[in-house]
Amino acid sequence: MMRSQSSTIPFLGGVGLLIISTLLAGAPLAAASNANHAAAPVAQESPAPLPSCPGLPGCALNLSVGPSPASMGQEVTASGAFQPCMGAQFSVQVDWGDGTIEVGAFHEGDPADDPVPYSFNHVYSSAGEYAVVALLLHQAAEGQDCAALAAESLTVEAAVGSITLEKSEANGAAPDDWTFQLEGSDGSSYVVGSGQTISDLPMGQYSITESGPQGWHLTSVSGEGCALEGQSVVASIVSGTESITCTLVNEVDSPAIVLEKYVSDDTATWYDADAPPGPYIIEYDPAFWTFVISNTGNVDLTTVVVTDTVLGEICTIDSLGAGTDQICTAISLAEEGQQENLGFASAEFGDYTVGDQDPCHYFGLGYIVPTLTPETPTPTPTAKPKGPGPAPAPAAPTPVPATPTPAVVTPTPTVLIEVLGVERLPETGIEASGAANVQWLTGLASALLTSAAVFGLLRRRK
Repeated sequence: MMRSQSSTIPFLGGVGLLIISTLLAGAPLAAASNANHAAAPVAQESPAPLPSCPGLPGCALNLSVGPSPASMGQEVTASGAFQPCMGAQFSVQVDWGDGTIEVGAFHEGDPADDPVPYSFNHVYSSAGEYAVVALLLHQAAEGQDCAALAAESLTVEAAVGSITLEKSEANGAAPDDWTFQLEGSDGSSYVVGSGQTISDLPMGQYSITESGPQGWHLTSVSGEGCALEGQSVVASIVSGTESITCTLVNEVDSPAIVLEKYVSDDTATWYDADAPPGPYIIEYDPAFWTFVISNTGNVDLTTVVVTDTVLGEICTIDSLGAGTDQICTAISLAEEGQQENLGFASAEFGDYTVGDQDPCHYFGLGYIVPTLTPETPTPTPTAKPKGPGPAPAPAAPTPVPATPTPAVVTPTPTVLIEVLGVERLPETGIEASGAANVQWLTGLASALLTSAAVFGLLRRRK
């Protein structure tokens, strides 16, 4: 037979409901339900007196509560088993002593079964001494009876933890040069040095910021319960029993930026072309440009500006994270001869400005305009006279047409600039922007310019 504090006093018909209604200082038993009934937690200086329970012969109930002692915020389990003793239904009700009552599902007890296990979990929000009471409820046609009772006392201690803050010596940092400010969600605030511990901290989250030499930034933190959020650390005391150690790692600020510039005549093949001649592009055909801006430093950069000696302003990037890339593109019409463009990129970090430049080349092939070569006229033979007479007049010379001068149209190259979506550049392994959405504009411009040149040439021929 299992351990039990259940009463075996014979049930007195008609008084069961009256006794149950006075349990727990007048609080009625909960109705048969699986729902939990919660009230505002109330700390107890000493356990409340146990309710009376008439009991039913043959019914039994045991109870185990742990851990004991428990801490505020720590999960407590009340578990055990009960033995039905007669017909109808049975259920366990647990009163945690802080105003919270839970009732389990009802179980058929006819015929008598093996012991039925039960288990409930609870978290206390106040320290104190609590009496945890389990009642075995019997649901009969006349109402509910108390078939058995078991109780355990529980001590709940104030939940406190500790946080130790340490500065790592990695990257040449000197721990004594740093101090830490810890602020709790309850408004508490502490300032400590490296290696110091803050004790008796209630459960909750604590924000930690550091002060140290200029030119350093926080990169990582280690320790269970410690998390990096930007340039601060959040430490969490969950159960009230933790002793947390957060170790903060810093490194020297090192802002840097790299610019790589590429050119293409078809957006399929891209050329770095730092040295001439670069790719050959027909005059007035579109030249496509890609600018890859990389933050190779360990800090975020702001106000990134990209310009070009020929194309002008390319793009402006508000923020570029450490270790990330951004791509800008531009389109221009090719000019004849060897061409060089020099791209520039600049960015800011605090009071610092960093920059880089990269040249790019192409060779523009000019259009070949055909010239007209005049034909030498074939002389017409003059018939000889058959007899004496005056000599015929000499034939008039045939005029030689003048060589026409071809019309030359020299347009001013137009530059189309935009920041496009990113796609993979073939052969370079670089992500870059396509320019298909503006290619037709430059193709149309090239066709119009060529037509104008040919039209002028034909007019001269006429």
